[in-house]
Amino acid sequence: MVDWVRFWDKLRKKVGQIAQLYNYFRGYIEKPEAVNKNTLQEFATSATQSSVKDRSLQNMLDLFHSTVVPTPETSSKSLFPYLHSLTSKAGQHLCTMNQSPHQLVYNLYNIIALTEIKGYAMLQFSYMMLRIYEQGNFSVESTAAKEKFEQQATEKMNSIKLVLPSMSREFMKCDPPQHKQGETYLEITKLLQGYIENEVDMNDRMTCKSSCSAYTFAESKSCYKDLFCAKQPKCNGRIFDCQFFHADAWVCMAGDGDARRYDWVEYEDGTLLGNKGTCVNKIKVDSWWRYIFWHCSYCMCKCDEVTEDSDRFWSLQPAVADTTQNKIVTGLRFVKRGKIIYPQIEQATALSEGGIDETTRTWIEPNQIAYSDVRNLTKNTGSVFTMSYEQRAMDMDTLTAPEGHVLTGVKLRNIGGHLNLEIQVTPMEFTAGNVVSDRSTWIANDNTPATDNPRTLVPIIMPDVPTKFAGPNTVDTNTDQFIQFDASSAHKDVSQTTVPFIDAQPVAPTPATWLAGAGLYHKGRVGYGGFVGFKVSTYDFSRHLIPDSKERPVLRYEFVKAEDA
Repeated sequence: MVDWVRFWDKLRKKVGQIAQLYNYFRGYIEKPEAVNKNTLQEFATSATQSSVKDRSLQNMLDLFHSTVVPTPETSSKSLFPYLHSLTSKAGQHLCTMNQSPHQLVYNLYNIIALTEIKGYAMLQFSYMMLRIYEQGNFSVESTAAKEKFEQQATEKMNSIKLVLPSMSREFMKCDPPQHKQGETYLEITKLLQGYIENEVDMNDRMTCKSSCSAYTFAESKSCYKDLFCAKQPKCNGRIFDCQFFHADAWVCMAGDGDARRYDWVEYEDGTLLGNKGTCVNKIKVDSWWRYIFWHCSYCMCKCDEVTEDSDRFWSLQPAVADTTQNKIVTGLRFVKRGKIIYPQIEQATALSEGGIDETTRTWIEPNQIAYSDVRNLTKNTGSVFTMSYEQRAMDMDTLTAPEGHVLTGVKLRNIGGHLNLEIQVTPMEFTAGNVVSDRSTWIANDNTPATDNPRTLVPIIMPDVPTKFAGPNTVDTNTDQFIQFDASSAHKDVSQTTVPFIDAQPVAPTPATWLAGAGLYHKGRVGYGGFVGFKVSTYDFSRHLIPDSKERPVLRYEFVKAEDA
């Protein structure tokens, strides 16, 4: 990295030298009445015939070129291959750049090409002025400058063409310096939550003839003798995945009953669930024997109950840009409105050749789904996906638009009980920057765990609360995989928190650019729940660097299967 800093300082110095001269030149052009003959002649002479060799404009351009594309005689690194090597090694840490590696290199190339054009324009202007002021003919020098400009510009373009197609176009957000609920992350709440229940209350006959592990699916049927069951809110839904730790325990009831049931549980054999601390409401819970033969055990289970304080709903409504006004998607994020999580888009006006009007960037508020209570939401299967024990998977995919298309919308859908991402893509006239709004279509990945190319589950092992991890999370999913929302670890958190969390940071490259895809991914560390979030793919500009012919490029429409568009 030290070498790159030194390299970048050298390049920046060369750009700055030419930019400083160009500022003088632009002043002469914009205010010709304020410039006399002597000033112009002096500028032209210093640009073409400086007494200091390295200060002549042509030498500046030659040194600038050798910095970007060194000659075989020098030992310097070539800029674009060097950047490709650095970004390949940096991996996921590139999220700090606020743009994809492909976008970064392409923007850098534009700066270099513009600097070169400025220098060439000043050089030809100087030769022209010297001819006008009868200081010589300079036709040979002008022609030589033109030929050298064309040669050096071609060499630079060939250099970037070698690496740009293979540069990563993905952009996602790094972990924030500090996690803030509702700002940098969102939560699914009380989807599956740790719940202590005695087996006598989980069967109609009120018997104790089974073990906790036998109750993979049950319901709370009674409250035997108003014991511990009478001292806690009943699970009025379904009970899953019961397990036995020990017969007797101290249970610390949570002070915040809206979010948690218990803060920690300590069994008499020393087993501790959660992080033990001071406790205001500690209750003794003892299992018992019935008729010597049967043990009425307290089990640690998971409660799946749709309540007013359980936020488990996802919007299935599309979020699309106003393509009729030449708007395209420039950013994505998740937002929560009420109890429902929505995908939200940022849109902006597209300009020619990958440009975006930065002043038009706007986050579009999602159309909120009206509901009176949670029961009403669960019935709205057309617009809302309600998570449950059976339906809590989210597919991890990266969806890429066909060539010549840009991202204009996103939505979630329910496919086989999985939340699955779809993207809307629309053809784009590259040179004019016009969106072909009547050609939009939706694409998605239809693979499921049951297809010929099956999705695979990425397990989240013994997860603690994601925000407890102090270091950087790493991406651990790929396309054709899925994760399941679940309760946190019983040992670490008494299974009180639904994980993973949802990354709510805006995924919007800066500066804005055309996008050509989007995806969902999970990042985390072993032993923590991690986060799911959006990522985007920037447009592939490499195919536009050199036209196939001298004619104006013709947009070739490419269509893909529409999914209930």
